[in-house]
Amino acid sequence: MYRIGQSTDIHQLVPGRKLIIGGVETELGLLGHSDADVLSHAVIESIIGALGLGDIGKHFSDTDERYKGISSLVLMEKTYEMMDERGYEISNLDALILIEKPKM
Repeated sequence: MYRIGQSTDIHQLVPGRKLIIGGVETELGLLGHSDADVLSHAVIESIIGALGLGDIGKHFSDTDERYKGISSLVLMEKTYEMMDERGYEISNLDALILIEKPKM
């Protein structure tokens, strides 16, 4: 059985916070409860959606102190565990980053 998940994740760009995209850090950062890694969040959201388990906020709420400042790569591991427990695996994944700065 094949399932498809699709997602977009958006955060406000703010000074004084690192920008993390796909685990790579830069000088400017995005506003968010976790590390605000929009690429990882979109991938997580797509996987959770394909599994029919709601959305990222249902599993990793921005009001839950356990996730304040957490690395999105840790959330990715937890999402992988949800997928693996249900017997699914990723066969293909595409991601699109739309950004003016910093140059990717």
